[in-house]
Amino acid sequence: MISKLIRLGVENLLKIICEKIIIRNILIINKNNKFSGVIDELYIKAESIIFNKINISDIDIKLSDLVFRLAFNNKKSFIENSYALINMRLTRDNINKTLSNNKWKSLKTSIESFISMSFESVEIYNKSIYFISSDGLSNKNINYILQFDKNTISLVNNINQEKLSIFNDKNIIIKNLFFCERHIELEIGSKIIFN
Repeated sequence: MISKLIRLGVENLLKIICEKIIIRNILIINKNNKFSGVIDELYIKAESIIFNKINISDIDIKLSDLVFRLAFNNKKSFIENSYALINMRLTRDNINKTLSNNKWKSLKTSIESFISMSFESVEIYNKSIYFISSDGLSNKNINYILQFDKNTISLVNNINQEKLSIFNDKNIIIKNLFFCERHIELEIGSKIIFN
């Protein structure tokens, strides 16, 4: 009964914080099969996500040591002291839809300034990013990759190695980033608190 209520609560929370989400699975694991306000592990699988105007193909989330604190007197519930490990897949279409959104216009403008051209879309091919101009042409001589360190993702020109920071958040740890043939996979970790 409690696990069904928690599952329903997680589904509702995800539907509130995401503009769009298709939840495929929610799995709750407690080592002693009892709920005492702490969930050892919570797994979430979802696809077709739009969160904060960022389009994501699919996502796997593992929350560890999830602590629920219910406050009935002020009708708020809290999730605290949890760590999330998130694996996400970004396709070319996800990236293009995200960059075409007004919320991310300044990022697109920064990229255009960095690559010295206006672009209509991006293409992911051969473990690189190519920028396609509005006339449909791409400069195949210049490709870009993504590099990461602890809290930053940078767009890197493969020829001159110049870098542009496109993501920097001290609350998120980038654990891995790699190119597949037609998409980018990203693994991040973060402490999670909802109130």
